[in-house]
Amino acid sequence: MHKAAALPQSGLSDAAGRADLLSHDAPAVSADLAAELARNLYGVDGQVHRLTAEKDANFRVTMASGEQALLKITNAAEDRAVTDMQTAALMHIAAVDPSLPVPQVRWSLNGEASELVSLPAGQTHVVRLLSYLDGTVLSAATGGGALHREIGTLLGRLALALRGFSHPAAGHVLQWDIQQAHRLRPMLEAVADPALRARLTALIDLFEAEIQPRLTSLRAQVGHNDFNPHNLLVDSAEATRLTGIIDFGDMVLTPMVCDLAVACSYQIADTARPLDDVARLIAGFTEVLPLEDVEFALLPDLIRLRHATSLTIGAWRARRYPDNAAYILRNTGVSLRGLNALDRIGTEGALAALSRRENMR
Repeated sequence: MHKAAALPQSGLSDAAGRADLLSHDAPAVSADLAAELARNLYGVDGQVHRLTAEKDANFRVTMASGEQALLKITNAAEDRAVTDMQTAALMHIAAVDPSLPVPQVRWSLNGEASELVSLPAGQTHVVRLLSYLDGTVLSAATGGGALHREIGTLLGRLALALRGFSHPAAGHVLQWDIQQAHRLRPMLEAVADPALRARLTALIDLFEAEIQPRLTSLRAQVGHNDFNPHNLLVDSAEATRLTGIIDFGDMVLTPMVCDLAVACSYQIADTARPLDDVARLIAGFTEVLPLEDVEFALLPDLIRLRHATSLTIGAWRARRYPDNAAYILRNTGVSLRGLNALDRIGTEGALAALSRRENMR
């Protein structure tokens, strides 16, 4: 694995730009134009259905044979090198562990993994065709609680597959990356609740003083960085197994334990033992990739920092884009609940709870 790379010394405009990419309008592409692009660039004919997406224009293409594909027209605001990194990572995963349930890259008629097109609005976009993973998102399924260990195992397998992957754009600045938590400070003024703002400020102070210096010596590699229930597919609405991993748009070179902390942050339960499911997830992960002691010790604070990132960026973007505030703030409740649970338990209590992972089934 790579050691953590030195961070670019760019200012808030770079960090905010990364966070704000989600607020750019998706490319204005009609179903008819998408069908034309699929046909002319990839030789694929079929019924085209537009999918919900935050920043790209995504279409499911269903061919006469029943086979499906995903046509992605990437937002013009995204750095093309970053898009290329995501594509190259999917190809790398397919070569290293073809059994991992991730989208497969389809080649264009020109023999390319992606194509550039200029649309009528005047902007140039990257167009890709991927295999379509059918299934139910875990966030919309019931019975998913028994899958926590499997979630950890799947993340561990993905991390193992990406261990040898490198790309010139892998170290790009992404505000959602936990190791960029110090860049949240100028955004904190958007948090309306003074008490919450003070708590988040204290977390960033802690990050800069104690956590950030320790991250540079940890194992680092490109990670998915958004292993949440909206990006995991299951076999049915009453889930019994995981069937897919989607949305590789937040991939970045980061300490491996940060990628794990992101996944853990979404699994804190509203129960008397809120970390049991997190312990199961960690147990599954460590079966594939054991953690070093220093990595495990940092997990509670890194999970807190993921919640701080979600709460800060959410408040900042919601104020800038009030018409889209309901969507932007959709995970605020989960993040606040998780932060409250960790603060109530305390770091030592959290480590004790997570150490019980060997007994979690």
